[in-house]
Amino acid sequence: MTRVQSDLPDAASLLGKALSKGGVVVVPTDTLYGLSTPMSRRDGLERIAAIKRSANDRRFIYLAASVDMVERYIDSWGCASRETLERIWPAPLTAVFRSGVRCPGWVGATVAFRVPLHALLRQAIGELGEPIVSTSVNETGCPPLEDPDEIEKKFGSQVDVIVDEGRLAAGARSTLVDFTGKAPCVLRAGSYDWEATGNPSN
Repeated sequence: MTRVQSDLPDAASLLGKALSKGGVVVVPTDTLYGLSTPMSRRDGLERIAAIKRSANDRRFIYLAASVDMVERYIDSWGCASRETLERIWPAPLTAVFRSGVRCPGWVGATVAFRVPLHALLRQAIGELGEPIVSTSVNETGCPPLEDPDEIEKKFGSQVDVIVDEGRLAAGARSTLVDFTGKAPCVLRAGSYDWEATGNPSN
């Protein structure tokens, strides 16, 4: 296991290289630390499921580097539009779309995407060239871990890289909006105020 300080000039490249090998990494996100692995790596997903002690068929949120990357992995923008998401992202808004043909079968019929505010994370995902899983660093049913020392102590032997940004107090989760129906549907209120946008769609 390698521990990398997030402010190092080559932190994003080191993270991208670990992900390109199918590694499981711990990264700072917009709200807390997350476990991540490339979308295409079933073995990585199985490792994360083992860490969290959850079922292998659990649905995950995926992080993308850009709107362009999201567009490659969805069937359509549904009742939203590319222009709407371009105005919003990067932001703590997670959007649900119908899965496109590039999504692995285990993703399911719908897929939840977010373009994170965290620049290091977007850079690493861009270098990888595909979306990554994002889920909290904890065993299922336990509070997410906020301190990299605690994360290393509990999970260091089970992950490949920990990107250290100091202690991150868990903030509000991302807002989750479903765009697969006739109108946007807020599935979970969070730190992005969807109502303040005026519910833009096509």
